[in-house]
Amino acid sequence: MRKLFSTALAVFILFSLSACNAGAPDNHVFTRADLAGASVGVLDGTASPGYARLFEGELYVGVYESAEALAAELKSGGIDCAIADEDTYDKMRDYTSAVTKLKEAYVDARYVLAVSAENRLMLENLNAALGRLRDSGELKRIEEAWKLGLESVEWTPPADSRAVSVAVTAEFYPYAFLDDNGELRGLEIDVVRAVCADLGLEPEFMVVKPDMLLYMAQSGKTSFAVGRIEADPENEGLAYTESYCHSTQLIVVRK
Repeated sequence: MRKLFSTALAVFILFSLSACNAGAPDNHVFTRADLAGASVGVLDGTASPGYARLFEGELYVGVYESAEALAAELKSGGIDCAIADEDTYDKMRDYTSAVTKLKEAYVDARYVLAVSAENRLMLENLNAALGRLRDSGELKRIEEAWKLGLESVEWTPPADSRAVSVAVTAEFYPYAFLDDNGELRGLEIDVVRAVCADLGLEPEFMVVKPDMLLYMAQSGKTSFAVGRIEADPENEGLAYTESYCHSTQLIVVRK
């Protein structure tokens, strides 16, 4: 009798859980194009909120304080999908197996520094410095530090360093932004400071609007530019370094 009761209880629990999950609407986001008009969740303190704002169309964005809260809202049907980096997705999956990622990423970009095509020496020097920083693990350390929300390193310019002008946008956390004190900070700022320290240079940042960024480098008004730039072989006026950062944003949906 006790065994029969236990079996019946287990069946009741499974039925109850199935009924709860059945209450969530079916997924209807299968490609990036399906995001138009969708309600999307993003995790606060990551790059995802900034990327969501760049969507070419209407998007209803909710910001969540934890990956667990984001996963719970998606699982219950409170949102249609989530935009998340790999780390956030892993945490969402730790919370529930009811979510999965699409094969098509929301963003899959490799960011580079841009210089005037005529300034080949600067390009060679920047690539050499990036190579040394990559081999030493410094580029990865900077990227991981910003993923974890750690404070950026205070870079001290070498003695007798020569000033070099750098165009940058300051509108996108955590790459480059102005903090509450008006100080320029971010992953890209730390990368540039590390590159310049390696080359015996001191960066002088010039904050510009996004539509002026490439012009500043191409015209030679600044030595180079940084700001989530992707290499464009068709732009003959610019040359690009090797990548200093690979950014991936996933589209996470209900199963």
